[in-house]
Amino acid sequence: MNTVLASVGKNILLLALLLVTVVNVFMGAMAFKTLIAVQIATGFVYVFLSCYEYLNASYKAALPLKRFPYFSYSTLLFKTLKTAIFLAVAVVLYFAEDRFRMLYPICLVIAMTEGIITWLRYRNSMFFVNIYANYLLLVDDRIQKVFASEILLVEFRHDIFYLVKKDHKTVTLKLEHLSEKDLFTRNLYEWVKRNQVTLSEESAKKIIDRMV
Repeated sequence: MNTVLASVGKNILLLALLLVTVVNVFMGAMAFKTLIAVQIATGFVYVFLSCYEYLNASYKAALPLKRFPYFSYSTLLFKTLKTAIFLAVAVVLYFAEDRFRMLYPICLVIAMTEGIITWLRYRNSMFFVNIYANYLLLVDDRIQKVFASEILLVEFRHDIFYLVKKDHKTVTLKLEHLSEKDLFTRNLYEWVKRNQVTLSEESAKKIIDRMV
């Protein structure tokens, strides 16, 4: 079983459980305790598949490659809101009338899994920036590659790198989210020079001043 199968499997499992629960809400095919037991058992399988997916990704990220942990405020806010919303919905459903109360365990499973996986990813530096020969790899909720050939200009202001792409989109890298600020600054500056990416004279001076 690989990461893709685990990811697809857990989503299918969750949809199946949701479908069974919704059908039961309106048709009452199962007793409440029986449905809760099914939800708990399915929840354990869902958590197992989520952990397998994480561990598989963790193994790949643990390969001997230098990476810079990068956990931005936007990622933290997104993860916190996502967990909080599912917890809030679970609480509301728990105090709802009996038939809709059956839905609250699903929201609890999702919220707990999201919180646990986010903490594990943060603890093991699974949110990061990696500098390769001709591209940057940014990993948070998604994997983004920024190739040197698609960058029009690099600016550096207020400890923030602005990577302006040729399609006029901008990728920002804030040093405040990095633990190894000086090393990252030096490595990225060398990467920019090595790939002959345009860097304004003012930005180059600010970078050099910071490294001194």
